[in-house]
Order: sequence, then structure tokens, then C-alpha cells
Amino acid sequence: MRAISIVQASLSLSVALASGAGLVACAEDAADDAVEADVQEFGTGPKLAFDEYTVLFTNPVCKKYAYTDAQEVFSNAGARLTHKPENVFCAPSDAAASGARDSSPQKKLVDWISDPETKEIFFTYLSFSNKVVAAELCKAVTERNVKITMVLDRETDLSTANQVLACQPGNGDASFAPRLELRGHDATIGYAHNKVLLINPRSEAPRIVFSSGNLTSGVVLHHENWHFVRAPARTHFAKAHVCMMDGMLEHYRTKREFSTYIKACRDGAGVGEESDVKTFFVPGDGGRAGKEIQSGVRRASFIGINAHRFSYRLLRTELEARLASASPPAVKLIVDDDLWWAGQGTENVPNTPAEYAIVQPLAAAGVDVRYMETNQGSGYLHHNKFIVFETPQGDSVFTGAGNFTGTAFADNFENFYLITIPHVVEAMKAQQEHLFALGTAQADLPTTNVRPPTH
Repeated sequence: MRAISIVQASLSLSVALASGAGLVACAEDAADDAVEADVQEFGTGPKLAFDEYTVLFTNPVCKKYAYTDAQEVFSNAGARLTHKPENVFCAPSDAAASGARDSSPQKKLVDWISDPETKEIFFTYLSFSNKVVAAELCKAVTERNVKITMVLDRETDLSTANQVLACQPGNGDASFAPRLELRGHDATIGYAHNKVLLINPRSEAPRIVFSSGNLTSGVVLHHENWHFVRAPARTHFAKAHVCMMDGMLEHYRTKREFSTYIKACRDGAGVGEESDVKTFFVPGDGGRAGKEIQSGVRRASFIGINAHRFSYRLLRTELEARLASASPPAVKLIVDDDLWWAGQGTENVPNTPAEYAIVQPLAAAGVDVRYMETNQGSGYLHHNKFIVFETPQGDSVFTGAGNFTGTAFADNFENFYLITIPHVVEAMKAQQEHLFALGTAQADLPTTNVRPPTH
């Protein structure tokens, strides 16, 4: 049986089908787009023969935090505002309830880590600070001798990783002790910005997790999407992720070394890339990923963009061209309100005035923009990075770890995906609409960047 699970908002829907087979701010500014030569092809294979593909969204459950009478907050349209949007602006006290739900990515991670069948775990993220996940990893080491390999960005805080490193295998065998490797910021490499967790990666039945979020509040209180896949080792999808793992561990020193290894490894997979889920690893595959975005924008009648950072020149110029055409698509854009406040001169936010300057002309040209009013004071974000394309040829979703910046498609370690698997696309389309409904139009944003009390 093949398990298909979709979770949108706080609801869960599971269908069984018969089968024949914390935050680290991303300090990325616009960079040169991936070059034309940066395109790799791996042939075309069958559709992905997955045993499970579950899509989960954090969709935090957060209180309605009211402004005090003394704060006197008004919108750009002049209306008195009484509170921040419910389930958008969150506080640390909301984490426990949000993380305990069956629909929570954190709960799914804990369930997979604690599964007795889990013998080995590899993960690579920009940052790692989630205490619940760390505690479960430590228990896996001490109680079941699970081998854990962590790859993190060289400049991230290591306090939580060090807690896991201190956990000793119960069998006393040092070869089962946790391992930590630091990557990024070497020679031509930017951030180690991948977001992947692999369970039993070299087994016949690996489990693959990829996401927009880090192992931080990104599994609970940021607004994120998480994908949990069980696919046979014989699939290109599974083999490609093992290639990525080995590349991050052994072939990481320069962009050329990494991309050359990834191409050779994937070429030797013995099976073509699946037709309904294409995988892109950067450095080396940014050009191919960019071409898929370009193709989607040029063909789509509807484009739904969900972004944290927004400065990717290729995406911007393609949108401008379509909006100026005789048959422009409907375009919705959801971003964090940090982008708006950066444009108003607020400092020490992840977004930049340059991003604000990109979004405003797009809005004037017809893009319907919504801002997620997250809790800047606690470092919470609308951290999704995905695009929904509705085209005459069929619908698709582009998603993954990387932001929509030039750096993400050329310089960082990143993982992206173009997906046409129907239940995944439908889940992401529904999430796009859910987020748009949660977002705030420019006219309704507050004129002052005031944080209501959260105690």
C-alpha cells in the first residue's frame, strides 16, 4: 500500500491507495544568477514509486495578542487596530500546543526518530536549536545506539548540537557516537543552507525529509512546509539524496568539487530522474532549477509565490515580462512583514530595503501582496519558499530550502524540488490560499512597528 497524507491548516487527511510499485537570519542579498552552463540533466525516469509522501505545515496555533490602550496603533488606511492577526503573530508560550498536534512537523520528526526501525540519521541544516528534537536524538543514541551525523553551517550557534554530541551510545562503542561537521564559507561556497534529514539512508527503505524550515522554531512557530517521504532505495530520488549526503561529507570544499561529484554520482544512479519530482542540488544545479521557474512563469495562468527573501533577478524579470504582456497571469505574493518594515527604515530585520523596492513595482503592476505579521521580537518568520504554478499543461510546485535570491541558486548549499505529484500539489495550493487569508494587505498594516504584550 502507498500512503498519501495531506495536512493543511490544522486538519489532517490520509488516504491509502493501491500501488503497483530558532532562528538564524539568512543574510543573503542579490547575487548573480546561476549561469547557463550550470544545467545538469539526468534522463527521465518513471513517476516516483513512494511508499509514503506526507506534506505537513507548521500552521502554528497562536493566541490573539492585543495591543494595550496606550499603544494606539492605526493602519495605513486609518483604522484603529486592536490586535495582531491570530495564528500569525506567535509567542514562545504557543510552542507546546502547536508542537503536540498530530499535524505538527515536530511530532512527525519525533515519531520517525523514535521508531525502533531507525538505526542511522543524517541531517544537514543551516541551524539547529530545537530542544524537543535534540532530546529525542539524544535518547536514540543512548537507548538504541542510533548513529547520528549532523552537518551545520560553519557560522551557526552550536550549543544544541554540542548537547547531542555529549550523548554517549549505550553500548559503549565509540563508533556509534554522534558526529558533527561544519560546512559553508569555504573558498567559493556561501551558506550551508540545505534542509534535509535522512533516516537509514543506505538501507533498502530510506526515509527522506526536506523542508523550508531549519531544526529550530522552524518545526513549530515559523510558517513552514515539511515533506516526509518513504521511497525505495532503487529510485533516483533516494539515490540522489545519498549523493547529496556524500557530497556534503566528502566533496564540499569548492562549488566545482561539489557539483562535479553530484553530477557523476547521479549519472551513475542506474535510473533516470523521476518525471513527477525533480531534485536540484546547489552548487551545480541552480541553472536547471532557474529554468524550471522561468518555464513556470511563462506558461502559468496563476502564480502563487510564498517567500522569505525575495531578490532573485530571474524570477523578478520573468514576472515583470508576464505582467506587461497581453495576457498577464494572476499573481499572489506572500512575504513576511519584515520586508515591509525594512522598506520603512527598520533595521535589524532579515529583509532589506532593496527587497521592498522590488516588491512595490510588482504590486503596482498587479501582484496581489500579503504580509504575514510575525513576531519580529522573538525572531519568528514567514519562512516558506514555494511557488504554485497553474498552467494549461498541468499544475506544479517549486519548493525547497533556498530563498528566492541569486545566492541561493548559485553559491549556497541548497536543495530544491519541482513537484507534480497530484496530492502534493493540491496540498501546497490549499496552503497558498490559507496563508493568503492569514496575510495582511498593505492598507491594513500598522503605521508603527509596535509589538503587543505576549505575557
